[in-house]
Amino acid sequence: EQPSQYFENPIFDFSYPENYQPAICKIQAETNLHHSLRKTTHAENGCLNLDIKMETGTGKTYVYTHIIYELHKRYGVNKFVVAVPTLPIKAGAKQFMGDPYVQRHFKETRGYNANIELCELKAMTVKKGKRYFPSVVRNFVEGSNQNTNKIYVLLVNMSLLTSGKLLSRDDYDFGVQGFYRPFNAIRVTKPFVIIDEPHRFQREQQAYKKIEEELAPQCIIRLGATFPQITTGRGKNRVTQTDYLNLLYDLNACQAFSQNLIKGVAKEHFEPLSSANEKVKIIAIDGKNSVSVKHISGTAASRSFRLEKGDSFSVVSEELSGLTIFGIGTGFIQLSNGQEKKTGEEFTVDIFSASYQEQMLRLALQRHFETERKNFDRNIKIKTLALFFIDYIDSYRGGWLKEMFERLLGERLQNELQNPDNSEEYYAFLQASLADLSACHAGYFARDNADTDEAIAEEVNDILHNKKKLLAFKDADGNFTTRRFLFSKWTLKEGWDNP
Repeated sequence: EQPSQYFENPIFDFSYPENYQPAICKIQAETNLHHSLRKTTHAENGCLNLDIKMETGTGKTYVYTHIIYELHKRYGVNKFVVAVPTLPIKAGAKQFMGDPYVQRHFKETRGYNANIELCELKAMTVKKGKRYFPSVVRNFVEGSNQNTNKIYVLLVNMSLLTSGKLLSRDDYDFGVQGFYRPFNAIRVTKPFVIIDEPHRFQREQQAYKKIEEELAPQCIIRLGATFPQITTGRGKNRVTQTDYLNLLYDLNACQAFSQNLIKGVAKEHFEPLSSANEKVKIIAIDGKNSVSVKHISGTAASRSFRLEKGDSFSVVSEELSGLTIFGIGTGFIQLSNGQEKKTGEEFTVDIFSASYQEQMLRLALQRHFETERKNFDRNIKIKTLALFFIDYIDSYRGGWLKEMFERLLGERLQNELQNPDNSEEYYAFLQASLADLSACHAGYFARDNADTDEAIAEEVNDILHNKKKLLAFKDADGNFTTRRFLFSKWTLKEGWDNP
């Protein structure tokens, strides 16, 4: 049905399964979906659920952007809510959908005569005691369906759906269309909702319930590599299965690799630097005060040590100069790299040694410049990025790792500058890198969101939000932009690959 208000989507009636289930079954057959997954579910409360499974790195953001354009072209749907779990994913989605090149691609290459107006929802700010109704919600709601060349997309991260009262409060100074509660205002647009990373939006969790109950969408489309698991029954009758709702497509890792949609990963490994086979074993933990450890070596007698919080393991082995005891708990200790060790556990000295990590960095830099040279000399230059995962943030933020990396990078650049095959432009790029080593690298960590240091804020902004600057070789003034070595925490979550 045609919308009755200018701010509404067309109205879809999903009351009769016979109107849509045959189409779902047809698509499942056409995509060769495994027979065990060819199940259909009825629309609940007028909302049709559709699922698309895609392996990580195969272009979910592109696909759901394409879906948005296609639904607008076929049915006139122009109000979409895109829900993502984290800020890095949100930044990536914003960068993609809002990019003029992407919009031009869908208009000129794909033939869609429309543009996306992206409305990014952010945390509320209060000025002079006033509470301003979120302007992006107002823009989203007031977007008219009479403007057939506009598609309105409200981009929201999970925490804004569940935390605080940004969308649920009704005491704003101004509203929109007679609504002072943002949830209610979005609801009347009869939106279509797209969920990225559905395993983070399990149906029994608050975020999904907010979407279902507060937004009352006509359709929910979930795209992700992983979907929630649901468990029914108890004991021997306990069954766990994936919570698919009208799965249309299953692009698994094997298919993605076979179709050249993702690249393989090459692993390089080198043997420990010494043959001493040194280990450290946690012998006993004395309350929360101290810990007894034993140094075990294949070439010398074992020795015991007692360490307290803040002590360095360098007294046990010189190779462990960068490792300290961060904390002592009941039955465990926390190392400065974030790992925990319990009584009776042991670890190998080599993998925690500064010399081993130095060798890893040397090898990584060697491989980086081998690749960078090839990509720089292409007809269309490609900037090569290197991403390092570390276990202890403070080792990079003003710590020994940062100093070691800059020293090794300087040595490597000096070596690369001697290469007779350098083009004139690449030689200049290497010189600019050597002139300011600190400009060549940057880090992004979750705790940076609360950091007041302007330099750190600029680093994070460039990495997460300003990809064009990061991937460019020169800035607007013609100076080289040498930042290409990025550091992040090893505890990966969705969005880690944002750069």
